[in-house]
Amino acid sequence: MAVAAFIVSIRGDWQRPDISTFITGFLAHFVWLVAILKAFEFGIGAGAAALIAAMQPVLMGFLAPLLLGEKNNWLQWAGIAVGFVGVIIFIGADQRATEAALWVYLLPMLATASLTCITLSERRRAGRPACTMPVFTALFWQGLLTAILLLPLAIFDEGFAATINGELIFAVIWLGIIVSVLAYGQMFRLIRTRNATRVSALQYFVPPVTMIIAWIVFGETLTLNGLMGLGVTSMGFWLIYRGEGQQIPR
Repeated sequence: MAVAAFIVSIRGDWQRPDISTFITGFLAHFVWLVAILKAFEFGIGAGAAALIAAMQPVLMGFLAPLLLGEKNNWLQWAGIAVGFVGVIIFIGADQRATEAALWVYLLPMLATASLTCITLSERRRAGRPACTMPVFTALFWQGLLTAILLLPLAIFDEGFAATINGELIFAVIWLGIIVSVLAYGQMFRLIRTRNATRVSALQYFVPPVTMIIAWIVFGETLTLNGLMGLGVTSMGFWLIYRGEGQQIPR
């Protein structure tokens, strides 16, 4: 939030937020973050969570033509299918058992639904420039709302206590700056300027990119399934990209 405020101050982009800015922040930052973290806390496997998250591009492929008028051609549908297969290949070797209750699977589904809603909402608002707030200004107000909403959870769920160590500092920097400001900022920019299905297809890269980061940072072994999944996923995204380029402007 402080980083976003600093960027906004330099640019002089301060604006009053509207209700849609807060709704987007509630879904993108609060609902998504809490749902994902609680899903892992309650024992859901990373493979299952990745597979559910990979449904978001598929869902967007069906909803974007209906709600946004963005038609997908056969190349884009082929890309959606190939990308989904890539995710399945990646998680195919992860056969670790999970003791999570069935209701826990609703949490990553909720996260996927929230991401779909904000993609549709922001894409629709992109067609009305007068209603579009600068990205980092919106992120500041959304971060402020999220901090207010998370405060009661931090107090009652964790006693507002934390052990200060390297892992905590890294997590705060990663979630607070890399994810909440840089990643979300780039995501909103892409949503405003690119086809919704193409932007959503980037979700396919989450499992293989996570694998590569774990290899670099933690020294984990790269698996054949992971590398094959990355290759197939890349092919799927390329098909979506080519399909968007072949669409005839209306």
